[in-house]
Formats: sequence, C-alpha cells, structure tokens
Amino acid sequence: MNNPFVMSLSRLPWTRRLLLLVTALALICIIPIGDALKRSQSITNHEMKILEQFQKAPHLLLAISTGFGQAFSIAGTALIVSLSLLYLVWTQRGWVQPLRGAIIAVTPMMVTLVVKVIVNRSRPGTSLGNLENDPSFPSGHVAASICCVALLFLIMQLRHVRESSRGNRYFLRLAVSVILMLIPVMTAVSRLILGVHYPSDVVASLILNALLAASMGVITQQEIMAGPLH
Repeated sequence: MNNPFVMSLSRLPWTRRLLLLVTALALICIIPIGDALKRSQSITNHEMKILEQFQKAPHLLLAISTGFGQAFSIAGTALIVSLSLLYLVWTQRGWVQPLRGAIIAVTPMMVTLVVKVIVNRSRPGTSLGNLENDPSFPSGHVAASICCVALLFLIMQLRHVRESSRGNRYFLRLAVSVILMLIPVMTAVSRLILGVHYPSDVVASLILNALLAASMGVITQQEIMAGPLH
C-alpha cells in the first residue's frame, strides 16, 4: 500500500533528499561521537587549551556573552518561542502553520536533551564557569538559538508569500536573514567565552540542530502538501 507522505518525499528535489539523508546520518553518529569525545583525554586537553584563549576575551565580550546566555536560557527561549507561535496563530488561518512551527522548534531541543543525557559529558572546569550537574554535549543554548532562528525564518517565509519581493524589501529580508544566521554562531562563541562548553560541544550542536531544523521544515511542508495535517 502506497504511503502518500513517502511518495511526496520521493518527489522532492535531490538537494532536499540529500538534506534528509545527511540529517539521518548525523542522528546516527552524534551519540558515538559524543561518547568518543568524552573518553578522549587528549582531545579534552587540546580543547581546554583553546578555551584558555577564549578566557582572555575583553570584558565587553564577556558581558555580551552573558546576554546571549540569558536570551537563550530556558525562560528566554520559552518566551521567544511562545511569542513566535502566538504570532503564527494570530496571522495564519487554522493551526497548520503554528503546529509546523512548534515541530520545527521543539524537535532540535528534544533531540539535544536526549543526547545530553545519554552521552553525559562533564562540563569543562574553567575560571569563568563550571556547571557540574548539566551535561555538556551538545550545547543546549546553541540548540535553543537555532530553534528560535528557525521559527523566525518560518515567519519570514510566510510573510514573503503574502508580500511583494521588489525593491528595498528584498534587501531588507536579505540583511535580516544574514543577521539571523549569525545568531547561533555568536551564541556558540559566547559559550566558549563563558567557559561552559568545549568547542566540540558547540560545533556539534550547530551542525546537528541546523540540519534538524531544516529537515523538520522540509518534512512538515511535505506533510501539509500530502494532507495529513489539514
């Protein structure tokens, strides 16, 4: 018996099918990679040396990094996600797009939480921060920033459907898109400046959760096209 959703995925452009394949491989590999990093003392020592360089950042960067930490804390992320979903409920007909936004936002965070618990890598002991009871791999703050940015990209995409792309609006959207894409990267750097993550924690979170958010966008769009969410 043919599954409409599977058939719709099979009709995707090869680039999107490749995205889904790479995401699946990342999900398969992330826990073994995290476990290998946790067990390798040589890698840990090398990453601590890198963190020592980030610890020398100016006080201004330390203050900015603290701001990123607060913005993408549990409370900050919950606020941003809630406001974004409320905006989707207010501006979109029905519950399809708000549900799509919720899936895109929640999936990376849930996967990150599961990986954290399974790998259980200890935090780096640095002069600026030591969170003993919270696993380090992968970075939850980076995952949260990607969730928020993915939701904002969805909102921009839906607005683009309704509005003209001519003139200054195109360049405005381009500028906003660049800024949004930089937010997770800056969040990753901020976690290193604060000394609460190893470099591999933030890099793994950037790659894994960017892939997850993009893949959830593709999959939920295919669900909408195939019909089950209506």
